[in-house]
Amino acid sequence: MRKFLTLLCLLGCLVPADAGKPAPKLPDNIYFRAMQDEMKRTLQELRAKDSPNPYYVAYKLMRTVYLEKDASFGELYPSSEAPQTRLDAIVMLGIGSDKSDQLGFQSDRFYYYPGSLRNIPDSYEGIRRALWSITDSEYSVASDFYVQKQAYKRQKALPDTLPDVTPAPQAAVFEEVKNFSFPDMEKWEKTIKKLSAKGKDLSWIENFTVSFEIKRKETYYLNSLGGAYQIPFTKTDLKLKARFRNQDGYLQEAEDTIQLAGFDAPDEKALEEKTDAFLVDAAQMYNAYKAEAYLGPVLFRPTAAAQFVQQQFVRNVENVKPLLSNRSENDEYSGLFRDKKGMRVISNVVDVIDKPLLREYQGKPLVFMPVDDEGVPSQDLQLTSLGRLRVLPQTRRPLGENHQSNGHARMDFYTYPRESLTNTFVEPKTPLSEKELEEEFLSVCRDWELEYCYQIDAYDDANGSLVNRAWRVYAQDGRKVPAFGLNLRNLYSRSLRDIVAAGNNKEVIYFQRSYGQSTVVVPSLLLEEAEILPSDVKPDKPPFISKP
Repeated sequence: MRKFLTLLCLLGCLVPADAGKPAPKLPDNIYFRAMQDEMKRTLQELRAKDSPNPYYVAYKLMRTVYLEKDASFGELYPSSEAPQTRLDAIVMLGIGSDKSDQLGFQSDRFYYYPGSLRNIPDSYEGIRRALWSITDSEYSVASDFYVQKQAYKRQKALPDTLPDVTPAPQAAVFEEVKNFSFPDMEKWEKTIKKLSAKGKDLSWIENFTVSFEIKRKETYYLNSLGGAYQIPFTKTDLKLKARFRNQDGYLQEAEDTIQLAGFDAPDEKALEEKTDAFLVDAAQMYNAYKAEAYLGPVLFRPTAAAQFVQQQFVRNVENVKPLLSNRSENDEYSGLFRDKKGMRVISNVVDVIDKPLLREYQGKPLVFMPVDDEGVPSQDLQLTSLGRLRVLPQTRRPLGENHQSNGHARMDFYTYPRESLTNTFVEPKTPLSEKELEEEFLSVCRDWELEYCYQIDAYDDANGSLVNRAWRVYAQDGRKVPAFGLNLRNLYSRSLRDIVAAGNNKEVIYFQRSYGQSTVVVPSLLLEEAEILPSDVKPDKPPFISKP
């Protein structure tokens, strides 16, 4: 059983810094020693004429160990390198007081980004120097923010009825971080060479790549109120990617990620079966039809369903405290559901729950976040029930009277702590088996008196609306014919209320967000109505001569 130490101050034992309560005993490593020593010096010595003193400091260190091996058509890429290790640092300062500070404001001179440095030395002295350098620059920016924020509040005659930051209990959680050793790479190199060789004799494939990736991330967090955590996260993937031109000359890419439960030894038989199935699907896409304009039922398979939920639900319940800004009157990143508590925002066929305290699901790692990036204990949130929005993620920045954080502040390179979700579970009230779901899909399609409807397997992650795996499903007999060139740009949050059925095949889908990793755990979802438009993609010029 994995060992870890957890210390939760649920009764407020580490709230204001002047409460005189003992700080938690930190792990004895260079990361916490460097953060603690530099934080103490910052609070005692960092001063500037005509600028408020720091009243709050938070440091976050992220140590990433990454290994990738790639093979194409049976040969390893020469660029496949040895493991890479990198240490990054983020610094957050609060100046003034919790009643009135510089945060929650976006200047026309600076984005709402904390100070950071990437690839810093992985040593006590190197970390101290990096934190000192970032903190010095951050203090200069914070002072400018403070002046501009006070001027903005005077200009808009904003009342000071609420503090900028509310008190909250602090927590410390320290998971054991063991020495990380990589597997026998000869076995994996042999496996990916063998799998990638399966594309060698397929004349229509221009390139077929198999990649083995391990990413180990250790996060160390400490703030001046006593909030702290140390959490490792390891994820292992096998990625398949095929590039080809379909029969009409359109350049296509098929991709799939096989999430591995571990990396000690490859299960060659299972991986071969999944690779063969991937290539069969890719061969069908070679003969795909170009999509036409469509309005009607759509069946989202788990990957596409996760992308749909991520875009239309998760983003709309995050960043719910709008930033003040002299750049724009409206915060373009603030969630659209921020004023919709109690309103129906999704079908009552499913409930949505955020579970930051869950470590894994179906043997796959989740983003375990027992303490948020303000040091507050995280809480599971029942976001919706009966289709209505019941609660929002909250930080220490108040949304109104009697505000209390529920531990959902996340901070990364591109944002100070803001309201965020971690592991979003979509729970069907009456999950249908695969057979029942397909029968319901065809039934709804016939009710619309359509010749065929669409099944979407995945969006294009880079665009968020273009589809790279889809099928026409004929209403009469359920026959599936591949399609390409679909655009879902007319899919909006209102479509969440069109979910009429859900499967029993929940999968963990990972997302890399501005604040770090998150997951959506979701089954197939059937929408009664969605609009699909043909993309404007044009055929590509073929190579002058064929692949050797």
